[in-house]
Amino acid sequence: MRVSLFHNHRAGDSTSLSWIRELIETSGHELVRVFDREAAFGELVDQRTELVVAAGGDGTVAAAARLLAGHTIPLAILPLGTANNIAKALLGDASSEQLVASWDTAQRRRVDLGVAHGQWGDRRFMEAVGVGLVPACIVSTRFEPLAGDDVTSSIENAIVRYSEVLARLEPRRWTLRLDNEELTGDFLAVEVLNTKSVGPNIVLSDDADPHDGCFSVVTAEEEQRDELARYLQDRIDGREHRLALPTRRARHVEIHGKGDTHVDDEVLRSAIPGSVSIRIEPAAVDVLVY
Repeated sequence: MRVSLFHNHRAGDSTSLSWIRELIETSGHELVRVFDREAAFGELVDQRTELVVAAGGDGTVAAAARLLAGHTIPLAILPLGTANNIAKALLGDASSEQLVASWDTAQRRRVDLGVAHGQWGDRRFMEAVGVGLVPACIVSTRFEPLAGDDVTSSIENAIVRYSEVLARLEPRRWTLRLDNEELTGDFLAVEVLNTKSVGPNIVLSDDADPHDGCFSVVTAEEEQRDELARYLQDRIDGREHRLALPTRRARHVEIHGKGDTHVDDEVLRSAIPGSVSIRIEPAAVDVLVY
């Protein structure tokens, strides 16, 4: 296949471009173009391109998917980031070598995207939109970056940070409209999920499926604080723990209230009350699955 590579050399384990090039070319593919994650769609592909490959973390994969949405060129993922939530949802734990070797025979599968609209305009997303805990943790790590010499320690330190932020987090009043259902409460977190996990592989809903044309909407109020805290502590201690949080399914979600909103890994800050409208974009992009 003739491949255009979308590469973020700063992701995760900082895998070199030369290693990726060798992997692609020794597997019988032709690397025709290489771009960083700031590339525009018109620059990313041309008539030579048969496959776009996103090599990096969740931010790189989501950026490539947004550019390819609505087009016929498929996307392949080389998960080289820290969390790789999108790759885990779509590809499991296959290695980069296994994925590249499968490209000629891999199936195309249509994957949903979400579209969030707020005071800041429209944003497409691949993982999740939410308020409360997750944006608070993202903001915390930007003010006080996490230490970590490798992917494992980075994940562990991020989970510790989630636990620390949760311990001091105050619930906020939000009103949710889920299709035709309205729900008001004082929430620690609201997450509109296209994939199962967010952040440092925090699995919020085992039922979230990026192929089913619906969001999984997870909420946590004060009564779920201990459940969240136990989950995070078990992750820190290396024990298995499955979260059991209130979950609903919806194709269209509105969140009304005051507070920061995250769209994938971007935090969109707002000092005044407002609303975020979130809709599913079914089967938006073709992804090669192993």
